[in-house]
Amino acid sequence: NSVQEEIGLHGAQMVAHRIKPDIAICTDVTHDTTTPMMKKIEQGDIHTGKGPVLTYGASVQNNVLKMIIEAAEKKSIQFQRLVASRTTGTDTDAFAYSNAGVASALISFPLRYMHTTVEMVDRDDVEATIKLMFETLKLIKPGMNLKYL
Repeated sequence: NSVQEEIGLHGAQMVAHRIKPDIAICTDVTHDTTTPMMKKIEQGDIHTGKGPVLTYGASVQNNVLKMIIEAAEKKSIQFQRLVASRTTGTDTDAFAYSNAGVASALISFPLRYMHTTVEMVDRDDVEATIKLMFETLKLIKPGMNLKYL
């Protein structure tokens, strides 16, 4: 966990520099685009109750993402896909670009009414996110090379 994500990813930046991780698998929320006033054409087609959301983007290292997908498929964990055009807007960005680059990925769960007093998630999505994180961590081995080359 870290602090100050909403105001510049400062907590994740400090954590990355202090512990110098080899890999970072971040969790956060993402918009359920069935929420009123959301635009699916701009923000994707994401629904609560359909599982964790895996993000593709510049801050997400493809080898880590492939490992997460492998864990999901191996354990039959339903997931959704989302594309981040530049940044994810999450702590994933801070880790990905720290310390000459940390192999990073993002697992989110859909949230309705983000940044309001009535935010809502589906409990099954949260539990599936936890299970997916756990199953992915079991695939990581000491000295594992996550580089592209």
